[in-house]
Amino acid sequence: MDKKTNNMPPSVRFTDLIERCSDKVYNFAYRLAGNEQDARDLVQEAFSKALEHFDKYDKTRPFEPWINRILKNVYLDGIRRYAHKHTISLDGPSPIESVAWENLIPGADQTPAEDFDEADTNEMVQKALNMLPVEYRTAISLCDVEKFSYERIAQIVGCPIGTVRSRIHQGRLLMRKAFEQLQYGGKKDHVRN
Repeated sequence: MDKKTNNMPPSVRFTDLIERCSDKVYNFAYRLAGNEQDARDLVQEAFSKALEHFDKYDKTRPFEPWINRILKNVYLDGIRRYAHKHTISLDGPSPIESVAWENLIPGADQTPAEDFDEADTNEMVQKALNMLPVEYRTAISLCDVEKFSYERIAQIVGCPIGTVRSRIHQGRLLMRKAFEQLQYGGKKDHVRN
């Protein structure tokens, strides 16, 4: 940051930083959450936590990785809270008495519609992304969607660059499989060019 920025009151500096990166933060949140409303909630909570802890931000380091790391942690905390509150025993009775669990929970043999047109491609990519474990989804989103460098991703997720590279590579393989499953309805005999 330049000397002008350092002489600003903390709230103004925070506002300026947020304005500069809000679009990218929202895009990352959307890729993690998979829908607009949850992404907006994630961004709002991340910005709130960032403001609350702005005094701990090291102003010699880039702001974007710091705010994206907060966002990622907010997202993971939400997943943990949701999973804790919504755990159901499959050994117990199903919520609908006349329907067995096997009929309520979709199996691998159930497929989406076979033909997707061009307009559905982005939605299908998001669905495939949502099928990935969160560490791969995060790495893929930051690398392929947000175009962050491996070094910046390592700062955001808090792991070594080698781990980032591994997650991106493995995530792309899983993403390809998920995309093919969605695109071809899980059929293994589709023709590849």
